[in-house]
Order: sequence, then C-alpha cells, then structure tokens
Amino acid sequence: MKKSEYEALKRINKYEITERQCTTCQDWKEETTDNFYMMNKLKPQKGFMAECKDCIKKKANEYGHSHKEKKNKIDKEYREANKAQRKVKEKVWRDNNKENLYNNLKKFQKNNPDRLRYYNNQHSNHDITTKEWESCKKYFNHRCAYCGLPIEEHYITRKGITKLGDFHKEHVVHKGSNGLDNCVPSCGSCNSSKWEHPFEEWYNKTNINYTEERYQKIIQWLNGDYEQYVVDKKKKVTNQ
Repeated sequence: MKKSEYEALKRINKYEITERQCTTCQDWKEETTDNFYMMNKLKPQKGFMAECKDCIKKKANEYGHSHKEKKNKIDKEYREANKAQRKVKEKVWRDNNKENLYNNLKKFQKNNPDRLRYYNNQHSNHDITTKEWESCKKYFNHRCAYCGLPIEEHYITRKGITKLGDFHKEHVVHKGSNGLDNCVPSCGSCNSSKWEHPFEEWYNKTNINYTEERYQKIIQWLNGDYEQYVVDKKKKVTNQ
C-alpha cells in the first residue's frame, strides 16, 4: 500500500478524535492500540496496521481451523522455544506475588471448608509404599510427569517460607484408585492447575507444558509399566 493510500484511511471526526478505516471490514475505528496493532512496537513512528484487530484475529482463527496440523506444529515449536522464558517469568511473578498468593489461598480455605475437606480426604489416603513412590519418581527421571520440572528445582512456599519440597502424588483420574496405577509425580503448579479436570481434557496440545513424549510416558506407566514396581503388601517384596 502506498503512503498516500495509507494516509487516506485516516480522518479526524467532529470530536477531534483520529480514526482509521479498516481495509477489510471498512469500519471506521478510533486509531488506538485497542483497535489496531502497531506495525512495529519498537518503532511506533511507523504507525498502525491497515486492518483492525478484529479482522486480523478472525483471519487467524479461520486459518487455524483450515490448517490445524500446520498450526499445531507452529504452536508446539513456539512453546518449546519460549518454555524457559515462560518459566522464568512465572517464577518472577510468583516471587513478586507471594503474599497475595498466600492470602488468596487462606481466603479460599476459609470460604470453602467442605470442598477442602473432600479434597484432603480424597488425596491423603494413598495406598502407596515409600519404595513404590521412590520407584515412581525414578521412572519419570525425578521430574514432574506433566511439565518436566526436575525435583531439585521444585520449591514450595509454606507460611511465607520457600524451600525445596517433594512432588505431589498426583491422581491422574481424580476419583480413581489411590494405588500406584493412578499415580504420577506432579509439581505444585501442575497439581493445582489440573485440579479435578479429566486428564486428557487438561493435558493436551493446548496445555503449554504438553509434550507428546511426556504424554506417551504417562500412558505407558498407567497401561502397565507401574506393575513391575508394585510391592506385595503381604509378602513385602517387589514383583519382577
């Protein structure tokens, strides 16, 4: 688009507000970052894009639906490339909001005693021995089964004090077995995020921590690999 054509799409209305006409929907909208994307955020002097945000988003959604496989590949590459950066940002945010997070948790516990009691009862009666739990963590290379966070980086905060802590014995099926057949190691963040959600509805390509490799490893564990680590509660020996 020529500069003269680009400038012709601008006008000042009777309220002295600068407006821009979208080249796709033809609507006149106030020329602000609420309605238009910048051509270059680092060089604001270049101005705004010719299409409004709504039209750009609509085109992106239509493209995503008609090119799902390609879009999923691009999304996965983006997540992998920015994973470290996201984790750093998340840690900085949590460090800067420790007091608010703690206060919100206490408020939730106070306002939801029945739900908290149910959750604690459901998740405190694990029928898993210490040896089974250690074998489970070793199977997943001492990392969170969902996001891959190593246990030596798993920090927890209790009463304002942050320290290294053990993983959660995560119930893959929320109301399922309390045994090893329904347990994977989970960091605090993934454990809270999953909550009561069905496994495959929560852990899929839309989850920023998802990888096909980790998904398959969880499935293999649940489908039978766990059996070689189950301890006979009567004989107290490990099946081989």
